[in-house]
Amino acid sequence: LTAASRPPPGSARKAAAPMSDAALAAAVRAAIAVHPEGLEAGPSTLLTAVKEAHPDDFTGVGIQKFKKLLSKVKAQIKEEEEAARIEAAKPKVGSKENCPGRHGLKRFLTNHSSYCCDTCRCYLPEGAPMWGCRICDWDVCEGRCHPAGTTLSDLRADLSGLETRVEALASQSAPDVKTRLALVEAEVHKLEKNLDNAVVADLVKFSALRITEDDARKQKKALIADSEALLAKIEGTFAKLQLSEVEA
Repeated sequence: LTAASRPPPGSARKAAAPMSDAALAAAVRAAIAVHPEGLEAGPSTLLTAVKEAHPDDFTGVGIQKFKKLLSKVKAQIKEEEEAARIEAAKPKVGSKENCPGRHGLKRFLTNHSSYCCDTCRCYLPEGAPMWGCRICDWDVCEGRCHPAGTTLSDLRADLSGLETRVEALASQSAPDVKTRLALVEAEVHKLEKNLDNAVVADLVKFSALRITEDDARKQKKALIADSEALLAKIEGTFAKLQLSEVEA
């Protein structure tokens, strides 16, 4: 070749560098995963499948080397499958973040004083905030174990729980009804304070749903109105109880 026709240095195509054993092992795993026989497929069959899937990468791999590597890969896969089986057979354990079944925890207020935190084993009084899963019967106390958070959903759940308790007390005639109603009233006032102190930007930030500040502001205003209505209902219940005592 003349100098003019000679290809410039470095322009000639270089031979592909041999692929590493790790790359070959990954290709073998992929071939096993898609092959109908899976782990039962023979070395010749899988080597052919690997070379067909990677025509430029493993052309120099011989059957003997492939057999050795395939044996290691199959052993690793079987170990992984056994470990996964053992892990799946273990009894599921809940935590302060989630229930044993991984359904997620929802905030609620206790409606009696027999609730026990499944994490720290402390008992909670009536009206205490907890996070629980009714499917797994798993409950975690708020503050000590589960972090407290101010969200519109939490505030709405608090108000709903208080409304339920007021409804229940309004239909009772036990001697301590007025005392228990007074405790609920104090909790409603506390909720009102939390609503007043709730920052709209934080309500948006911690919301599970995407909402605007205007949406959060409207929902906060509605919750305040509902809490005021609940206080009025409590006052009406007190008046009825007082009248019943006078008539008795």
